[in-house]
Amino acid sequence: MLKEVKTEATRLEKTTHRTLSGDLLRKATSSAGDPFRAMARLPSVGTVNDFFGALSVRGGAPGDNLYYFDRLPLGYPYHLLGIVSVVSPEVIGKIDVHPGGFGAQFGADSQAVIDIHSRPKNVKSLGRFDGTLKPTFIYSEALFSGSFSFRGAPAKDSTDSKTNEDPMSTDQEYLENRLSTKQGYWYAFGRRSSLEPFFELASRLVDLEDLVRDVPRFWSYQLKGVYKLNDVHGVVLNAVTAYDASKLQLGANEVHDSDLRGPLTSENPFDVQGIHFYSQLLPKFRSILSLTRSFTENEIAFGEGYYYRTAASVYALRNDFTWTTSSENTDVEFGYLLSSTPTTVISHGTRRLEEGDPDYEYRIRHNLEKVNVTETQNLHRLEGYLQARQNLFSRNVSGTFGMRASYFNLTDSLSLQPRGQLRYSLPWEDASLYFSYGRYAQNPRLDQFVLGVTPNSSLEQSLATHYVLELRQRLPFGANVNIASYYKTLQDLIAYNKSERQYQNGQTGFVRGFEVSFGYEIPEVFDAWVAYAYTVSKRRDLSERFHRFYTYNSPYVLTVASGYSAPQEFLFSVPIVKALDINAKWQYQSGVLYAPLVDRFRYTNPRTKEKKWRPIYGEWKRTAPYHRLDLSLRFTLAGDLKDRGWEWGLALEVWNVYNRDNILEVRYSPNFTKEEPISQLPIIPFIATTLEF
Repeated sequence: MLKEVKTEATRLEKTTHRTLSGDLLRKATSSAGDPFRAMARLPSVGTVNDFFGALSVRGGAPGDNLYYFDRLPLGYPYHLLGIVSVVSPEVIGKIDVHPGGFGAQFGADSQAVIDIHSRPKNVKSLGRFDGTLKPTFIYSEALFSGSFSFRGAPAKDSTDSKTNEDPMSTDQEYLENRLSTKQGYWYAFGRRSSLEPFFELASRLVDLEDLVRDVPRFWSYQLKGVYKLNDVHGVVLNAVTAYDASKLQLGANEVHDSDLRGPLTSENPFDVQGIHFYSQLLPKFRSILSLTRSFTENEIAFGEGYYYRTAASVYALRNDFTWTTSSENTDVEFGYLLSSTPTTVISHGTRRLEEGDPDYEYRIRHNLEKVNVTETQNLHRLEGYLQARQNLFSRNVSGTFGMRASYFNLTDSLSLQPRGQLRYSLPWEDASLYFSYGRYAQNPRLDQFVLGVTPNSSLEQSLATHYVLELRQRLPFGANVNIASYYKTLQDLIAYNKSERQYQNGQTGFVRGFEVSFGYEIPEVFDAWVAYAYTVSKRRDLSERFHRFYTYNSPYVLTVASGYSAPQEFLFSVPIVKALDINAKWQYQSGVLYAPLVDRFRYTNPRTKEKKWRPIYGEWKRTAPYHRLDLSLRFTLAGDLKDRGWEWGLALEVWNVYNRDNILEVRYSPNFTKEEPISQLPIIPFIATTLEF
């Protein structure tokens, strides 16, 4: 008999992404309970402004972000560009934010990835029917969920279930360890807007009477079912559907050219469905196979017959494999993605809005006539990746090395994208230094190929290269600090050439910056967060010699947030009160970019013979800095309702407590005689109520 030999292994730190729990995000101030908005607490992640919650990550545009929800690609993350997210906040278990330098497991057409995971249903509630109702003066929503099982397959004892202990577990963990054979759960969610009271209030604060023709409307639905087939296989079916529509009346204050004035209508529906097979093929070998179908449409009509529409259906097959060695010191990941995308572009003399021009030219004309384009093509994509994670030399050094290959038929090109990461455990305890490198390709859109007086069939992929150096340190007493610096180079970006009147490769750019964050937490009682980011994001346009600041760049951002949850010992004195949370957030950031007026000149329109003034702009500058304090109070009451449990929650938020006059943008008077700053939100109270049963 040999002596017992004990071996220990350190679990590999896979990536440097940031993970935010759904519970933390739902309680965050200035989010109105919407976890997407609360992601702005991370350094170098910010919303565009008070009205639009679309995220800019490390100096990039919102369109540079790729959003997944339980492996479903989201057509867009927000209703009406930022009022509320398209997915239910109640089902979100965690959000993984990959701000840059991420691995080969994620595909092309992105420079940041927001990977959202819903939380599995608690095993304790198997066999029950649950519901949540949340009416507000902006929208109302409802969430219903339940579970199902079959005879001969009793649920495991809840005391053995990690699902009850780990609210951030994923579908894969749930199917592998948390559920007995032939059992599962489901949920259904719906939301519909009710914006009339909001616009009545906003119209008294901001002049909207002449702008809003019909109150914007939206709705969204979600369905999900999880079922364990046997000890090896499980299946997940899910779907997300969303719809947005609005109608505005553009006048001289919004657009200067008469042919662009009049009603502006837009519709933006999308829906996505998926079936996912989770398999534990061997003890250390796992597979996830997903078949998804998604449809996205963007339609806008305005002015004198200007019209733009893109519609695309994506049929995708995605398979990801993971193999872990018995020592758990080596992970090998590989997979592939196949997709077919029938796409249609229809344009009557116009193109979509893009960044970088104070007098953006929507119109595409030839010999003073609108250029009309109708094009349908079937786009194909084939991607594959391989990467391995392993300890190197010693336990103190580990590496991740991968490669992603991508073929896109529109450009008829194969792109190789190497990606890697080195991690070094520093001599002092709980400290690690990471260096990440990645090359990322973004394919041109079909509308960029076909729109223009002379369509450009020779467009190529744009390329971005990321370098990230990050230090992570856990401190005593529940504190931690992260310090990161990053540099990105951008090549062959696609921009519209006004003189050639077509899209061309040739714009370049770079992003550099650093961020520091400090967090402190007393579990379930108190948390504090301080984050500072400095970012410089610049672009050099096709015909320019020098770089300019990117519109979405906010060089300085400082965020201070804290939260207090009353301990259970305190709540015991008030039996009906189940939870009490008090949160605060203060944020400071650089002002918005705008082009100041220097002079004007007289211009005669050759088509209409209309005489008008044209502006002469100076160097770009910024408005006064933005800063705002938000406070929130949330409490939950619990009791019995016909022998069934119920919870009633009330949230009160006050945004912009000291009524700071922050500038949204700078417009110009109809004849370009003066600049007219437009303000963001004044002090706003927000009340939301929730009933769970």
